[in-house]
Parts: sequence; C-alpha cells; structure tokens
Amino acid sequence: MRKDAALISALERSNIHPLWDRYQRITPMAPRAKDAPMHWRWRDIEPFAARAAEEVGIEDVERRALILAHPAFEGQTATTQNLIGAFTVLEPGDKAVPHRHSAAAIRFSTAAEGALTIVNGRRCEMKEADLVLTPPMCWHGHINRSGRRTIWFDAANMPAICALDASFFEPGKRQDEQFWEVGDEGSSDYRFPGAETRRAVASMAPGTDGARTLRYTRNGGSVMPTLDLFFKRVEQQTRPHRATYNSICLVVSGEGRSTIGERTFEWSKHDVFTIPHWTWASHDARGAELFVVTDRAIYERLELLREEFA
Repeated sequence: MRKDAALISALERSNIHPLWDRYQRITPMAPRAKDAPMHWRWRDIEPFAARAAEEVGIEDVERRALILAHPAFEGQTATTQNLIGAFTVLEPGDKAVPHRHSAAAIRFSTAAEGALTIVNGRRCEMKEADLVLTPPMCWHGHINRSGRRTIWFDAANMPAICALDASFFEPGKRQDEQFWEVGDEGSSDYRFPGAETRRAVASMAPGTDGARTLRYTRNGGSVMPTLDLFFKRVEQQTRPHRATYNSICLVVSGEGRSTIGERTFEWSKHDVFTIPHWTWASHDARGAELFVVTDRAIYERLELLREEFA
C-alpha cells in the first residue's frame, strides 16, 4: 500500500484531489481521439433518404435530416468530437421551417439543383458543388422549388457548442410566408459557387501533401470563427498528415482510398468518412474531389493548432 494512501482517501472525501498521483490523467502526453475513423457509404444512406422523404412529412419536423452518428460517442448525436455531418432531403414544394442557432453550419450541394437556402433574407441557390454558409444566429430556411427530390450535405459544430453549454436556438414560424419572398439576386456573403471553386483549384499548384487544396476564406481567415472548410483535388498518393483538429470528408466526385490510422477505406461519390484529431491520414486517387469540414478554426484561435507531415 502507498504511504500516502490514507491521505489521498481523506482528500478525495473532502473533494480535494492530489496532483501528484494523477498528473498524467490531467495533462496527457498527447491527444488521443476517442473515436476511430468511420466511413458511411452513400449506397447505404440513399435508401434511408428515400424512406425519410416518403414517411416523414416536412410539416411535422424541424428538418428532414439524416445525421451520421459515430458509435464511439455512446448514443450522442455526433459524427466527430466537435462536428456533425448529415444529409437533408426535400420533396418538391417542401419548405424547411426557418430557424437560427448559435452553432455554425454549412450546406454543400450534392443533388440539390432547384433548392434554395435563404440566409438572413438573401437567396442562395444550391447548384452542384455549391457551398452555402449559415453563420451563427443567422435566420435560415430551405425550399425545394424543383419538380424532383433534392438532397444536400450538411455539417455543423453542435457538439462543440453543446460541450461549452453555449447553445441557443430560436425557432421561426411556419406561417411566415414573407420569409420566402426574396429577390432573384444571389448573395456572395453566404454562397461559394461550385464552378468558381473548381476553376480556382485547377489553377493551383499541389500543396505540401501533394493535393490541390483550396481553403474557403473570408477576410483572409476561416469562413466562420469555429468552422474551417476545404476543397481538395487528389491526383496522386498524398503524404500522411495529422493535426489537432477533426475532419469530416465528403466525396464530391471520383473514387479512391484513404488510410486513416490503422484503417483503409475504399470510397466513391457522396460517401462520407472522418479523420479524428491527431490521427495520421493519407489519400490516394486519380482526380477525385473531396469537400472537407473541420473544426480547425477553434484550435487555431485557441493557439492549440499543431500539424505534422510524415
């Protein structure tokens, strides 16, 4: 028995903890992600999206969205430690009720032609590979003005905001028809057209990892204070990389494979996979495109950002 066992027991009964017997638990030597890398195949998600469209009335729910939930978080609705990824489905004529919240969120168009996101009274079309931002506490809603089903990829940092107990949510009114009455002029404040993104990526030189990577920016920094977004074209095997932030990767086009930690995933169009923080990852493809959502901005602003290449 330790000489200080009785002292430690007495301290704990008094709600005092001794540093000397637990300092490595308080200050670990390096990050260690709770979640392993995860891969969701679009071919498995798509039938559920169809069922949701048929069985869940948009007038009965806040959003008809399918959130990708990682089992490591024991029933919590989280895709990685700080982020969620999802797919939202709208049938022709559907309106997803306006609301706003303190979490930062985005929409990336996968098959959303004909849908609109309205952000703070501004029209944001959702053509193929378009990105739409919904910054914290901006009113936003969605409408499908096409004659067919629309689907897009969503991501948000609800888990991070809830972990900080800083979540606020304000619902809108379903009967507020004025919300949907917006002009034809689009908004460059909230929308990044996919065609422009692809042209910019095509003109770039490969980066340190060997991929052509565009960072979506506002005023030289991340698009929002707590979300950092990237568009990556992979044309060869990339150098292994790890960082203190978490990533959710959507396959925009093409096929390839990624080795993340001890796992290797074969992926194709509209699959989603995760890269947990401080986990080595590399990608291999011949012209595939990835849209990458990260919480990098949080770590950068807290001066906790660290990245390494093998």
